[in-house]
Amino acid sequence: WWYYFPVAMALKLTLPFLLLSLGSACLACKRIITNREFKFLWLLIPALVYLIFVLFSHINIGVRYMLPMFPFLIILSAWLLDQLLEIRTSRVASAAVLILLAWILVEAVRAYPNHISYMNQIASREPHWWYLSDSNVEWGDDLHQLAEYLQQKGERRVQDATLGGFGVLQYYGIERTDGLSTNPPDASVPRYIAIGASFLNGSTIPTGPPGSKRDELMTRVNFFEEYRNRVPEAIIGDSIYVFRVR
Repeated sequence: WWYYFPVAMALKLTLPFLLLSLGSACLACKRIITNREFKFLWLLIPALVYLIFVLFSHINIGVRYMLPMFPFLIILSAWLLDQLLEIRTSRVASAAVLILLAWILVEAVRAYPNHISYMNQIASREPHWWYLSDSNVEWGDDLHQLAEYLQQKGERRVQDATLGGFGVLQYYGIERTDGLSTNPPDASVPRYIAIGASFLNGSTIPTGPPGSKRDELMTRVNFFEEYRNRVPEAIIGDSIYVFRVR
């Protein structure tokens, strides 16, 4: 979808940075039109060209693809804050700067240490996996915490349905079985299943052979539907949901 990245940025950026970015870009455009201050073109044109390029790309997997735009937005935002501070006679402008900077600090503290899965207050109604998937909500960075949780429970095995678990968990002493298997639970199946936020979303589940429940679009997307309304035993790093299966 062409609007994927604007939506992702609206959800993943902190609200104060989002407000500063939009406000500074609009003010810079106004300065160009009314005052012929073409110096702002050095910031706006690269950001705009990159935005247009990304809008028509087909890589709808993460807001990280917007990172090349961020330096331009940060410079514009800093300029807007400076403009507000130059209004020395206005206590409202100075207060706005302090509020915006304090808000950014609060969001940084609130997100720590789960920065990958962070979303702002616009996405507060539903779990983060409901809005976005892939590297927006999970990137394998919490697998070490998953291993620690399982070891504390006396477990050395897990049904793994996470991004990256297949190549990482073994190094933390955890044996994995395929969480995408449709075999019914029995005594040989691990006690827990760990489902990454992206797999819980359903959009990143790989296509499977006939009879795997992953051979058709709707059954693939809803492969973990039964877990979406269940209360997990643990949520690791806001990106891995741990359920007891037996």
